[in-house]
Formats: sequence, C-alpha cells, structure tokens
Amino acid sequence: MFARFLLSVGLALCLAWDSVNAETLDRIAVSMGKDVITESQVIVDLRVAAFLERKPLDLSGAAKRQSAQRLVDQLLILREAEDSHVTLPATEAAAGLVTPYAAESGYKADLERYGISEGDLAAHLLAGLRALTFTDLRFRPDVQVSTEDVRIYYDRLVKQPGPSFDDSRAQIEKLILEERVIEALDKWLETARTAARVQYREKVF
Repeated sequence: MFARFLLSVGLALCLAWDSVNAETLDRIAVSMGKDVITESQVIVDLRVAAFLERKPLDLSGAAKRQSAQRLVDQLLILREAEDSHVTLPATEAAAGLVTPYAAESGYKADLERYGISEGDLAAHLLAGLRALTFTDLRFRPDVQVSTEDVRIYYDRLVKQPGPSFDDSRAQIEKLILEERVIEALDKWLETARTAARVQYREKVF
C-alpha cells in the first residue's frame, strides 16, 4: 500500500514538473474562451514576418504584442468565416504561395537563418490570403463609392496642373473602395475582440 502511495506521489510530481516545464517552454500568450495562442506561435509569426520583410528578428515585448494581436485577428476571422459559412482558401493553396520564395537563391539558407520551416512560411502566407479573402467577401459588397466621393477625393489629392478627373477616376475610386473596406474590417474586428473577451498574459510580453 505504501509503495503504491509513493508511486502515485511520484507520478503526480512528474506530471506537475512536466506541466511547469511546458508552461516555461511554451506559455499561453493569449486566451479567447476555449482557444489559446501560445508564445511559440507568436515567435514563429515574428520569425516568418522578419523573413518576408528581410529584417532582423525582433522578439521584444512590443513586437510580441503586435504579433499576438495579428494572430488574434486571424483567429477571429476563421471563427466568423466558419459561423457564416464563408469559403476560404484551402490548405492546398499554400503551395502556390510559397513557390515564388522557393525559386529565390539562398531560400533554404534563409529559412534556416530565421529559424523557420517551409511549413511555417506556408501557414503564415495562407493565413494572410484567408484574411484578404474574408475581407473581400464579407465587406466589399456593402461598400459604395459615389461620383461625389471621387470628386472630393480628387480635389483634395490632385494638385493642378495634373491628370484630369476622368483620367483619375478609376484609380481614385479603387483607393476609396480599399480604404472603406479596411475601415469596415477594423470596426468589425474591434467589436469581435470585445465580444471574444481576449485576454493577454502580460508575462509573455
């Protein structure tokens, strides 16, 4: 009986130690109900972003916070897409996104230098594509741009002498449309973050 007691105590201690180590090695950075974002996910996101931008890796608290917020937004988009039955690009689309980078000289060496895998790069690019697709499908159909909107933008933006209103109209209309779509996305994300009760673990940042 005593031996069984010691065995059970030893097992409990081992599990507790493993739990502590797991928390140390991969702490929860953000929680959103049943979903969590870990510190390792944040770091991988930063490594891939640095690779894509060809910049030195920044693992400061501020950079981690910005990355965590980006991952939160991606998760909110996936939730909404699933709830509203919006079809987003499948995993298979990631291969085509990676191809241009894979064709560059030194590609493998750069991946190793930034400490990421091709799978990490593919997942990052796919998340961005899904966010763009969701934004277009969810918000673009509701955005309207009138001739008056374009005229006001033209008068404010174009200095005379310059291109005529007719020559500039299509480009300006596109600019206004993009701005309003992003504004609609930002407003939706602000509401979604509040509803999701996003909690950041400050020790990570």
